[in-house]
Amino acid sequence: MSGQLLCSWNAFVLQSIGENLLDADYAADPRTAGYVPPVTHTQVTACFDQVEPWTSRARQAAGNPGFDVVGVVRLPAALPDWAEAEPRPLPHLRGMLEAVRIIRMHAEVALGALEASVQDTEEHRSDLRRLHQLAAEGATAADYADGLLNAAHEPRLHEAVEQRLRCALDCFHRLGQLTAMPTLIARHGTVKADARGNRLPIRELPTPDSSAFDPWCLTAPQARPRWRKNPQAQRSIEELWEFDPAPVTTLRIQDEIDAARRGGAIDYARDKTGGLLGSYFACPWGAVYTVRRPVTINGRRLRLGQQFTYAVNADKIREGGEFTRRLIVGRFSHTDEVQYSEHD
Repeated sequence: MSGQLLCSWNAFVLQSIGENLLDADYAADPRTAGYVPPVTHTQVTACFDQVEPWTSRARQAAGNPGFDVVGVVRLPAALPDWAEAEPRPLPHLRGMLEAVRIIRMHAEVALGALEASVQDTEEHRSDLRRLHQLAAEGATAADYADGLLNAAHEPRLHEAVEQRLRCALDCFHRLGQLTAMPTLIARHGTVKADARGNRLPIRELPTPDSSAFDPWCLTAPQARPRWRKNPQAQRSIEELWEFDPAPVTTLRIQDEIDAARRGGAIDYARDKTGGLLGSYFACPWGAVYTVRRPVTINGRRLRLGQQFTYAVNADKIREGGEFTRRLIVGRFSHTDEVQYSEHD
C-alpha cells in the first residue's frame, strides 16, 4: 500500500507542476495557447516524461502486494532538473507558485493524517519532528516567494522567487514521499548525494543550542584559524547566530554545499596561479567555489565553470530588515577589504 501511495504521489506532483506551468502561460496570453517559452516547454516535458513511469509503478504496486518499489528506483526520488532561462518569464513563476500551493496543501494533509495514525512513541515523535521540520522549510520558502512575487514584478526579483519556489517544491515533494512510506525517514537522514550532486535529503545537524555546534561552520575551512584569532570576527560570528531566526535553514544550505563538494560537483575556487581564492570578504567569510558539473543548491541551478559563495547577513535585523541567505554567483578575486558585523 505504501509503495502505491508513494508512486501515485510522485505522479501527482509531476503532473501538477507541468499542468500549472501550461495553464499559467495560457492564462497570461490566451492568443498563444499551445505555444510556450522554451524554458516552460523544457520543464513541462521533463515533468510529463516521468508521470507515466510513476503511474505504472503505482498500478504494479496495487496489483502485486509483493512489488517492492524500493528495489526499482532510488527513494525518496528527486524532481527533474530545473530548466534555466534569463530572464525568467513571469507566467512561468506564477505556474510554479500555483503548483506549490496545490502540492503543499496535499502534503500537509498527508502529514496530518500520518500524525493522527501513529502511536505516541519516542521513535515516532522523532520522525514526526523531522517531517514537520521539512514542512516548515518548504512553507517558509513558499510564503517568501509568494510575498516577493505579489509585492513587485521587477525582473531582478524573478531569480530569487524561482529559487524559493524550487526549494518549496522539492521539500513538499519529499514530504509526500516520506509520509506515504515512513520507513524511508531513517534512510532519508543518511543519504549523502545523488550522482549529479543535487539537493540532498535532510539529516540531523548540530544547531547553535547544541554542544557539538561549530559557530565557524560557514567560514572557509582554510581561513578559520585566522578568523578565530580575530576578536572582532568572533563578535561578528556570535551576532550572526544570535540574530538568525532559522539556523537550521542556514545550516541546511551549507550542508548542501559541503555534500556537493564531497561528491565532486564543486570545488574550492583557485586563481590564475593555482592558489586558493580563499574566503569571501564579509562575515561569515565563506569559501569561494567553482562548479565542476551542473548542480542544484538551495533550488538554484549552477552551471559548469561558475564561481559562487554562500553569503549570510544579519546586519539589517536591528533596523527591522530581514536576515538574508543567498548564493552569490560571479567572478571573484583577491582583496584586502574586510566586512565585519555592522553592530560592532
